[in-house]
Amino acid sequence: MRRFLVASHGSLSEAILQSAALIIGEEKINHFAHIGVELNDSHEKVKSSVDAYLNSWGNEDQIFVLTDILGGNITNILSEYIGVRDLHIVTGMNLGMVLEVLLSDEGTPIEELAENIVNMGKSGVQYLNHTLQKKEGTEI
Repeated sequence: MRRFLVASHGSLSEAILQSAALIIGEEKINHFAHIGVELNDSHEKVKSSVDAYLNSWGNEDQIFVLTDILGGNITNILSEYIGVRDLHIVTGMNLGMVLEVLLSDEGTPIEELAENIVNMGKSGVQYLNHTLQKKEGTEI
């Protein structure tokens, strides 16, 4: 079975799922778990939270994780499980990426899903003024 986890600093992971629910419905986010790391959380406390989720899922489960930032505490801790579990992490999440995962086909291979999400995230980051100027033919 494929499992999903959204992890971030502070309440971003929970808030991004709630924002997604506003767009596509509460029932779509029910199978997503989230972890938020607070300022004073120790490495051990965060690792314990990660362990709790991972231990609640079967060893054969594929785990797809979206995190807020490369090099962040939660991303670093989760990365310790790559190779130990069937764990796939995409960093730099935004709402568009989360929506894409929520709406993805379960039959899509997980590596393909990860690549699709990364590409979608990159293409979704734009300086809109320039994009609109190019569209209108008034390129700067």
